[in-house]
Amino acid sequence: MAGELLTYSGLVTKTRAMRSRLLKQEDFERMTEFQTVPETIGFLREQESYGKIYGGREEIRHRGQVEELIHNSILEDYRKLYLFGNGQQRKAMELYHPQLQYGDSVPRVEVSYFVDVWKQIDKFSGSQMRKVLREVFGTQIDWLNIMWMYRGKQFFRQKPEELAAMLIPVHYKLKKREWERLLETEQAGEFCKVLAQTVYFKGRDALVKLKDEVSYHKVMGNMYQRICQKYPSSMAPVFCYFYEKEQEIEHLTTALEGIRYQVPAREIRKLILNS
Repeated sequence: MAGELLTYSGLVTKTRAMRSRLLKQEDFERMTEFQTVPETIGFLREQESYGKIYGGREEIRHRGQVEELIHNSILEDYRKLYLFGNGQQRKAMELYHPQLQYGDSVPRVEVSYFVDVWKQIDKFSGSQMRKVLREVFGTQIDWLNIMWMYRGKQFFRQKPEELAAMLIPVHYKLKKREWERLLETEQAGEFCKVLAQTVYFKGRDALVKLKDEVSYHKVMGNMYQRICQKYPSSMAPVFCYFYEKEQEIEHLTTALEGIRYQVPAREIRKLILNS
């Protein structure tokens, strides 16, 4: 334990400092009241996490330019944390890096990426490192598969064999038989009943409750909260920061789009704050 504390002290301290600079709910509430994109640019220039990437570039006026710089901020953060890491920590960050290319909090990478990541995890030394990596990527894989199955059935009426061909062929806590039962369901209600019997809803490892509004982000947020508490001196806080930063970028992009098209502030707040 003491060894891990020393090994991760610099990296985790740097990550916490970055996390403290993430935008707060009140910042987004203020943004939704802006009438123009230049107003939003001015606000972002004042923020420590974005002011530096703007530098003295006064020519920035358009939403596309802003979004590019916002996205570049997470790549810059990755670079800084990468430099703080040792060899194994850098390899762990390299596993996550492809997801940062798009700046989306729901990854748009290929199925083959997750299959390869799952194979790479066993090559890491240290049981804690492997546990953290399996929890982060395994939970993500399970819930991407769940999300794709539900959407395929609910909105596109896809057949089980069509859906199965699209899924990530990796089983973490969602076991193969549960996978198959979910694929076999025909109605959304039946799908939810089967899902409610899995470990994600039942037992001490449950990440959500039946009464909760269930979503990919709800599950991932709860998972990161739990794993950071369990393994504070590990890669967990780093991956958690990347995930939270991706969500911030997505919210900023949504806010900019709404402001550009003069969407009412209350509607923008609903989209980014669920309020």
